[in-house]
Amino acid sequence: MSAPTSTPTDVANTVTLKAQCLCRAHSFSTPVPFASLPLKASSCHCTSCRHVTGALRSCDIPWPGPTTTDIARSGLQRYAHSARVNVLFCRQCGTGMFFEEVADGEVPRRYGVFTGVVDFEVNGDASGLRLVAYEDHIFVGDTLDGGSAAWLRSMNGDAGDRTRVWLGGREKSQEVPADAQWPPVSDLPAYAADLKAAEGDKGIVPIRCHCRGVDFSLRAGQAQREFAELQQKGEKLPWIVDPVTHKLIGGLDGCNSCRIWSGSEVFNWTFSLVKHLSFAGGESGGFPLDAAELQAAVEAKDGRQRDPRFGTLALYASSPDVQRYFCSRCSASVFYAVNDRPELLDVAVGVLDSPDGARAERVISWAFGGDVVWRSDMVGSWREGLLHAVEKESEQWRIERGYPKNWLRVASEQAAKKPEAEAK
Repeated sequence: MSAPTSTPTDVANTVTLKAQCLCRAHSFSTPVPFASLPLKASSCHCTSCRHVTGALRSCDIPWPGPTTTDIARSGLQRYAHSARVNVLFCRQCGTGMFFEEVADGEVPRRYGVFTGVVDFEVNGDASGLRLVAYEDHIFVGDTLDGGSAAWLRSMNGDAGDRTRVWLGGREKSQEVPADAQWPPVSDLPAYAADLKAAEGDKGIVPIRCHCRGVDFSLRAGQAQREFAELQQKGEKLPWIVDPVTHKLIGGLDGCNSCRIWSGSEVFNWTFSLVKHLSFAGGESGGFPLDAAELQAAVEAKDGRQRDPRFGTLALYASSPDVQRYFCSRCSASVFYAVNDRPELLDVAVGVLDSPDGARAERVISWAFGGDVVWRSDMVGSWREGLLHAVEKESEQWRIERGYPKNWLRVASEQAAKKPEAEAK
């Protein structure tokens, strides 16, 4: 559904702000004068935003164009994120696109477009202009561990202002000093902290969207114990497993499709073998054994009865061999599956409900530092400055935390050095 807007007379001094969902069923555009740049973005790390997006934060900029006809009547699905804010998303592909602020619960008064779905078309010479300024992180206190704000303090690059951090609302809560981390590194779990000794439910991490229509479990403690036993037997570990801690790898993904689908410029995934996923409460009975079975169970074609325990889980096939799972009621990104690795699912970190905090560090071994995955999708775009800032700051964070380079990065760096050594 396309929503055209009027074109200003002085086209040469504008950029065209575009927003589009992954399946392209919904597309919006509006002109923005150079004088109105940069557009100001704010990231929210509250528990609700994480579980309604699947990302570690939401990020939006005020939509500068017409709203009543272009967005309010667009046919986007609405979900009441709170009493005064709706999430507007595509019901076909699950892409979250807008926050809709409402007055008295009825009349829309403001729209914020998710920065992950945004792109720009420059009309004229925009050299030296910043398109987006990332102003602040709010409600970071909800994360318990700082979430992704830890490596997103310099989002505007070396030339831009440092992004401010508030534990609660903007100007209404404690601000974290620019030269400090919250919480202090000394208060965070050590790299080796895990769930191997966790008994019963304490080793199970819920996977929940905001509306709780999606409610599954990751049996993380059991997985870590099994991986440790495999290693003791001399068997090869799956590539997703840290060979030291036996936790699951977590990383930073800059691919265009994940960016658009989640609304987040740099998305955060962890991974799980399908056999370590269960219905709510750790009940493994009846849960699919691989990604192909999951797809068949969720689609429930040919008269097959759908198991009600799948709740509101839906899927969008973004390519013939890829399935993206999301909540059909609140839009949260949940899983990513690809046909050539049926035993494995990507799991959106934002829907993990870990008591340790948003980063779930007793479950996830974070690949801090090094290259963002699919960084080539950001190179050459207006997001390239953000890419370099994130890579630089996540490496600094790795060193500050005392984390080793992750095993995949070490293997890649060693492989790159081998031809050089042979050439000598």
